[in-house]
Amino acid sequence: MEFAKGHGTGNDFVIVPDLEDALPLKDAQVAALCDRRFGIGGDGLLRVVPSEDPAAAYFMDYRNADGSIAEMCGNGVRVFVRYLLEQGLAEGPVVPLATRGGIKTVHVEGDELRVDMGPAEFGPASQASLDGFEWPGQAVSMGNPHLVVQLGDETELEHLELFHQPRYDTTVFPEGVNVEFVTGSAPHVRMRVHERGVGETASCGTGACAVGAVALRHAGQDTGTCRVDVPGGTLTVTVTDETLFLAGPAVIVAEGTFRL
Repeated sequence: MEFAKGHGTGNDFVIVPDLEDALPLKDAQVAALCDRRFGIGGDGLLRVVPSEDPAAAYFMDYRNADGSIAEMCGNGVRVFVRYLLEQGLAEGPVVPLATRGGIKTVHVEGDELRVDMGPAEFGPASQASLDGFEWPGQAVSMGNPHLVVQLGDETELEHLELFHQPRYDTTVFPEGVNVEFVTGSAPHVRMRVHERGVGETASCGTGACAVGAVALRHAGQDTGTCRVDVPGGTLTVTVTDETLFLAGPAVIVAEGTFRL
């Protein structure tokens, strides 16, 4: 089977073109492709298939590295569209894309791609615990669930061990949650994230959206722009009265064939 590999601020993906929608992948096959020692390696997999929605030509079939289905991926959307552009399957400057989180409109702006992610939906206050420590957090949905936890200083953020899933309230997040740990305040914050079904990643686009929205709200701003530094680079989150935009780079780094 053909594949490509790309990343957005270090959040990397295996890309599988399936333009006839003839190669549905089982969970174990996705996990094998994403395995960093025995496969290609990636935080997730993007299968390129035709869209059933007339508003977009292609559907982003996104799967976590363990094969589980995820509703949305902000970095994945940008990498997916970069692949479409490089393969001549789409043209800018505006590319609509069908996802499990609805139609996402991607604006091509040179090396960066800006995605209309839809508005952040704030849920209840909750909490996360790790290694005997517990912190208050804010539930946010970006089409997928997030728990944003504000930490006191950079040292605390750097010393977190995010190999294991932080504990969370399963009554608030019955299908799991991505947990973002944050320092700083709007308009410039820093974050690390543990993604459900993956582990710690170098970046999480929807997580950056949730973090930016929470940071702006904590600063008393209903709208505005927030820079979000992740281990793999920098993303820009802009909140308007109607929606939220995520901007950042997306790069295709390899193409080849894989023996499944």
